[in-house]
Amino acid sequence: MKTVKKAGNFLLSFMLMLITFVTGASSGVIMANASNMPDAGVTNAGDPNGTGGIATETQGRADGDPEFYTKEVDAKITKIRPMATPVDQISRYAKAQSSGSFEVKYYSVGTRPIASTVTTAVEKQSAGASVKLVVDDANMFTLDDTIRVVGIKGITNEKGVAYANDGKTPDLQLCVCGRDTETNMPIVYAVNGHLDAAGQPIWLPAIPQGTTLVRMGKACGELDVQTGRFNNIPTAEIQYCQNFMIQVEQSFFDRIADKEVEWNFTDLEEDGIYDMRLAQENSYLFGVKNKINHVSKDGMTTWFTGGIWWMAGKDIEVGEWDDAAGCTVISDDNLVDITKDLFVGTGIGGNKRKILFCGSDMLSAFSKIKSDKFRLKDTVEVWNLKFKSWDTDFGEVLTIHHELFDANGMSDCGFAMDPEYLSKKTHVSWSRNILDLKKAGVRNTNAAVIQEVACLYLRYANAHARMKLAKKAA
Repeated sequence: MKTVKKAGNFLLSFMLMLITFVTGASSGVIMANASNMPDAGVTNAGDPNGTGGIATETQGRADGDPEFYTKEVDAKITKIRPMATPVDQISRYAKAQSSGSFEVKYYSVGTRPIASTVTTAVEKQSAGASVKLVVDDANMFTLDDTIRVVGIKGITNEKGVAYANDGKTPDLQLCVCGRDTETNMPIVYAVNGHLDAAGQPIWLPAIPQGTTLVRMGKACGELDVQTGRFNNIPTAEIQYCQNFMIQVEQSFFDRIADKEVEWNFTDLEEDGIYDMRLAQENSYLFGVKNKINHVSKDGMTTWFTGGIWWMAGKDIEVGEWDDAAGCTVISDDNLVDITKDLFVGTGIGGNKRKILFCGSDMLSAFSKIKSDKFRLKDTVEVWNLKFKSWDTDFGEVLTIHHELFDANGMSDCGFAMDPEYLSKKTHVSWSRNILDLKKAGVRNTNAAVIQEVACLYLRYANAHARMKLAKKAA
C-alpha cells in the first residue's frame, strides 16, 4: 500500500521548528551596538569575533518588536482547526500583552449613567424652595444638573401660564441645587412646575415611585465659576494565568516501525496542539478562578483561570416558547429586543459589532427566522473564522456555532461578546521543550512538552451577555 502523506506536515514542521528556535536554550552573548536604519528597522554589524550580524532572538527582542516572535508562533497556531476554538482564535489576533506574574490586574472604567429612577414617591409641593429627590443612584447627579422626568408633564411655562392641552407640553424638568448631607440624595427644584408664592414655577408636582429620570446638561448661574464635580475611577479586577501544558511522547520502536500510513512525531504534536487548544478553550469559557496549594503538589500553588462566561454583565432570555412547534421561536420583535439588550446600556457606547457563540439549539432557533430582514444571510470571514451575519438597527451580530457549548450540556445557550474588549495576558508564551527521557533513564521515548501560561479577560461587563433560550413554563 502506498504511503499517504498527511497534508499540513510541512506547515507544522516549520511551526515547531520556529517554536524550538524561539524557546531553545542559548548561551550568554555580547551584543554589538545596534543602529537605526535610514528608512525603518535596526541593523547590527559586529566585529568578526563577536556575535554581531547574526540574527538572534536576544537581538530581536531587545532592538526590534518584542512581540514579533509571539506573533509568529500565534500565526502558525491559528491555522490548526480554528473553528473548534473560536474564543482562543480571536484572542491570538489581539495585541500581545505580557504579564510578569500569574496574577493579572486590569481596569475598567465606564461612563456615568444617564438614567435613574425615583425610589420614593414625591408628594405635590406646597411650601419651601426645593425638595429632596430619593433615587436609585445618588452619585449620578451633581450640582447644577438638569433632569427630565419622563412621563410627568410640565405645569407652567416661562410666562407663568399653564401649558395648553395641545399635545405639545414638555415633560417636567428639574434642576439640582444641592445634596442632602445625611443621605447624599440630590435636592432639586422644578423648572416648569407649579407656581410658588413668588410666582416662579419651581414647586414639584407629585412624582410616582419608579418614574424614570434622565440626566441632562448643567445649568449654571451668571456668576458661577464652579459647578458640581464628577470623577470616574477605574475599577480593578484580578484574573489568574493558568499553566497550560501537554506532553507528547513516541517510543523508539514506534518511531522506527513500518507503517502503512505515515504518522510521525510531528503529526502527534499537531494533534497535541489541537487537544491543548480545545482544553484551553473550555477553561477560557467556563473556568473557575482560584489558587490552590494542594498536598499532591507538595503545597505548591496551582493557579486556575476564570472563564469569560462568568464575566459578562447581562443575562438575556431569547425567544418565546411555542407549544405548537414544541420549541423556542424567535420572532422579528424578539430579535429587535435581543439586539437592543446587546447594544444598549453597555456604559461605553461605541462599537457596533458583537460576536455570538451559539450552542446548536440556539443557532437552530436563529436559523429558523423566516423574515427577509433578519434571516441569517451573509458569510463573513474574519480571524480565519467563518461567521453568519445579520444587520439590525442597533448593530451587526456575527454568529458561529461553538461545539463546546453542546459538550458542556449548554446547546440552548449562547455568549455574546464585544471583541474590542477581549484581552489576553501571557505570562509564558507558547513554547516547546524537548525532553531526553531515554538519556535521563526514565523511558525509551521521544518527548516534547508544549506549554503556555496565559489568561483571557473581558473589560466593560455590560458589553457582553450570557444568553439562553426561553423554556416552556412549568
